[in-house]
Amino acid sequence: MSDQPKWAWWVVGIVIPVVGILVSIRLATGSNSDGTSQSTDTGTGAPAPAASTGSAGGNAAPSSAAAKPTGGPAKVLAGPTRITLKPDAYYIDFDSPSPTPQPAKGDGTDAFVGFNLPDLTLGPPRSANVVALAPPEGTEPTRDQCSTFIAKNGTYTSGTLAQGTRICFQTDEGHIAYLKITTVPTRTAVTFEATVWE
Repeated sequence: MSDQPKWAWWVVGIVIPVVGILVSIRLATGSNSDGTSQSTDTGTGAPAPAASTGSAGGNAAPSSAAAKPTGGPAKVLAGPTRITLKPDAYYIDFDSPSPTPQPAKGDGTDAFVGFNLPDLTLGPPRSANVVALAPPEGTEPTRDQCSTFIAKNGTYTSGTLAQGTRICFQTDEGHIAYLKITTVPTRTAVTFEATVWE
């Protein structure tokens, strides 16, 4: 028979494993998924805000306007550049540094003009709320303003195109584009000036 008291078996067999489990749970809930520690004691009883790691995390939907930093000038990916879409080349990919009309829809196609539709309109080849009209008057919108227009009023089409129509557009890769129709659209050509931001 052992000389150890009976309570020692309770400590070794139950209390120590329970304390270990509680410590593990505390450590697991006390850190973020990226491994940074999160303090919950701010002296007010409310959780402290998590430390920012600078990453947006996850795959943002187009309506989130692709979490880009604000405050400084946005970096231009392309433009301003003049683009003309015609019935034989009416698709365009805005995610390249030099957007050019394409005769057929490809994997990176962002927009097209419906020359065969009753009204000339511009929209994405897949139904998505990534198009918004900018106000017809005033200064040219910035990237952040276009992003806000899309978040608030995004739809799947520009509506009937006319000279001077100003359109904000979000690409599949999350870039924001600003288009201004520069000539009267016809059944043979739609010309616009485009700027695309990273």
